[in-house]
Amino acid sequence: MPTPRNRKVPAPAPPRRPPPRLEYRAKDGAWYGARMALQGDSLRVMFEEFREEFDEWHDPDADDLASPGDVAALRARFRPASPPLEDARCGDLRRGQPLCVLRAMPDGERKYYDAVLDSVKRAAHVTVGGEERCACRFTVRWTDGPFRGGFDEVGVDEVCCVRDSPVNDPVLSEFLDRVTRSFGFCDGEENAKAAQDSPVQDPRLNGFLDRVTKSFGFCNGEEKPKAAASQGTGATPAPGSEQSATAAPQASGATSLWGGEGGTAFIIID
Repeated sequence: MPTPRNRKVPAPAPPRRPPPRLEYRAKDGAWYGARMALQGDSLRVMFEEFREEFDEWHDPDADDLASPGDVAALRARFRPASPPLEDARCGDLRRGQPLCVLRAMPDGERKYYDAVLDSVKRAAHVTVGGEERCACRFTVRWTDGPFRGGFDEVGVDEVCCVRDSPVNDPVLSEFLDRVTRSFGFCDGEENAKAAQDSPVQDPRLNGFLDRVTKSFGFCNGEEKPKAAASQGTGATPAPGSEQSATAAPQASGATSLWGGEGGTAFIIID
């Protein structure tokens, strides 16, 4: 979670350690400053300014890390810490810019959630104690969390800027690479495998669609049909027309049910 600014304290005592370089989206969907540690085979996520009973643990053998897609999803829950918007830089914001914004919750807690900038109500800046203070108001649209899709108007103190840069943390990288290797992949290959995991994988469906594809004169993977004499008159039936429907090839082992004019086609695979 981005570190709040304390404007009323002119010279705060130096922190015992530097602020966190990363933030982490917890189970509640909010972002928190966090540090990681490897304990045994597990990854321990420790939240800044929270007691250790709030730590989150990730076990490499857990059900939520059962595929390369799960590894990619966990990686996306980490990002570089979002710095607070500087008073003098409010003019740099653009509509649609991703932000991390502080929101007061009904129970009194204050949490950071993702949002995008919708509009800015400009106001003259003032100088207090030699420092420029922004008085603008920012309308944001929440893109995550319990208020997703809603709008709020906030001040500069509630706005942090999401950084578009990769996460470079040796502890996190070691854990995720170790889990990736357990799937039989080399480092970095889980992203390609995660993309392959997304489409529907059903042998019967794929077999049926391959037979239909071959009936058009295509071979597997070909982009051009095999050379064949043209059987038509040169006119192409309109998609969804009766002519195109009745001309569709019927592969063996399947039944095509056409829903009539404007209806939906269903395929039953035996």
